[in-house]
Amino acid sequence: MESLYAESDKKTALSTKPLVLSDLGIRFVALVIDLLLFCIILAIIDYYTISSDETALLLKPERLLHVLLGWLYFAGTETCPCQATLGKYVAGLKVQDSAGGRLSFINASIRYFAKPLTLFVLLFRFITRSGLPQYQLLHDKLADAQVVPRS
Repeated sequence: MESLYAESDKKTALSTKPLVLSDLGIRFVALVIDLLLFCIILAIIDYYTISSDETALLLKPERLLHVLLGWLYFAGTETCPCQATLGKYVAGLKVQDSAGGRLSFINASIRYFAKPLTLFVLLFRFITRSGLPQYQLLHDKLADAQVVPRS
């Protein structure tokens, strides 16, 4: 009876591949592509809309629309069947949950809104010279997500 369990454990050990997370450099390239695309879209929107207060740079009412569009772009594209934003898709990456499936919209939203917190943690680690994380960042851990190479 024990040999049956040992054989099934060997089969499951052979069938699972080690998880390879993408490194920070390629993720940065994907983020730059996404930000360039998003800035172009926002510039077009700003050009064709009338601002309520031209003297206010950051405190315009339209900034709420920008945050909403960013949230829908990032969270929406990471939950779609391709599991990636345009930048991640071009860089050959995808976002998945810890089980290897698609992210839920709630987890993708948590991931989006936790990105500024990750930025502060990265800046703190850079200033204190404690090294940068190589693979899974804070917003990925909070959302139970992983960014992996597309296979």
